[in-house]
Amino acid sequence: MPTTAFLFPGQGSQYVGMGRKLHDEFTIAKRYFEEANDALGFNLTEMCFEGSHSQLMQTMNTQPAILAVSVIAFEIGRRELGWQPDFMAGHSLGEYSALVCSGVLSFRDGLGIVRKRGMLMQAAHSSDIGAMVAVTHAASDQLEEFCRQASNDTSQVVIACYNSLNQHVLAGHRIAVQSVVHRLQAQFTDVSVKYLNVSAPFHSPLMQSAAEQLAVELERIETRDARWPVISNVTARTYGRQELLPLLYRQMTEPVRWLETMHYLKSQGISRTVEVGPRQVLTHLMKGTYPAVQTCQFDHPKQLEELRAWFDRSENNREAVIASIRESLTAAIIARNRNNDAIAYSAGVILPIQQIRDLIEKLCGNNPSDFTQTLNQIKSLLQSVLFTKQLPLEEQMKITDKLPAMD
Repeated sequence: MPTTAFLFPGQGSQYVGMGRKLHDEFTIAKRYFEEANDALGFNLTEMCFEGSHSQLMQTMNTQPAILAVSVIAFEIGRRELGWQPDFMAGHSLGEYSALVCSGVLSFRDGLGIVRKRGMLMQAAHSSDIGAMVAVTHAASDQLEEFCRQASNDTSQVVIACYNSLNQHVLAGHRIAVQSVVHRLQAQFTDVSVKYLNVSAPFHSPLMQSAAEQLAVELERIETRDARWPVISNVTARTYGRQELLPLLYRQMTEPVRWLETMHYLKSQGISRTVEVGPRQVLTHLMKGTYPAVQTCQFDHPKQLEELRAWFDRSENNREAVIASIRESLTAAIIARNRNNDAIAYSAGVILPIQQIRDLIEKLCGNNPSDFTQTLNQIKSLLQSVLFTKQLPLEEQMKITDKLPAMD
């Protein structure tokens, strides 16, 4: 069965008109936009569809706008195609979109916190003091050394985003950023630099005051356990609910480790990615890093057809998996019992068999909450049946080997 990661874009992917086609075609999109307008206290829908470029570029507007469109796209796909993520990852702001889609944050709370996050980031340092610049065709170790050389007690520059092997973003005091840029241009003819039109140097030490204020806001928000694993920008690993607030606090001042995130996804067996939200920035980064990984993007109704083919094939795979589970369950039921303990038999055979049947019915539903987790539950219960019946190990393996890999 293909292993799928859902990717959520960050700031810079916004464009005037984003989400309009989804709004026009899907009732659920209209409802989400209406809820966003109500939660934020202004007409986000109008801003996304007809607002000025400069208005949408303001960080406090950009962040809830991208989050709203990303969540809407994800929910449409989930209802239309029944997709179930194996992993979720978002770039900076996109991590919040992933947390909303995974159920950790409510849609309203997600909108509210990224609106506040944008305000805090916007107010932390003016663009006259700080700067961000995208650098391509320069190695990270060389950039790190230049950043160290250009930084001192009053002026700092760091790598804010490790996007790929040859794409990084620097952030910090403008004078320090300019110093690194001058060194790069003086020593390397093939290096490309582009100053970013942002209101503050994100993911740098200059965001410390904003991070501290954001931590207070985050403490007020109700959180829940994730339905699907979300990867942290800070650690490039999945994390639990207890780590949520510390990592989101650190995300403000520490770099986005997107290259490591892609490496981690590949190490976990990811074979395809779906970028949900505006543009295809993360899709291009994945293609450039791992060309063999299938990629697709969704923020327009026309893209559903390509995705439908993907997930229809997954549905066929699901049916094959369910068939193999039924076959293994039948084999376990008819296998000879060597256990004469009636109480142990009831607890270790009869009850697990009924639980397996219930879980199979769950898998047959349109939207099982977690397909992989349910498969692992079935495997554990089936092993309990075989162990309780005291089957020889060789017979147990013949039955369990029919099951697909589930880890």
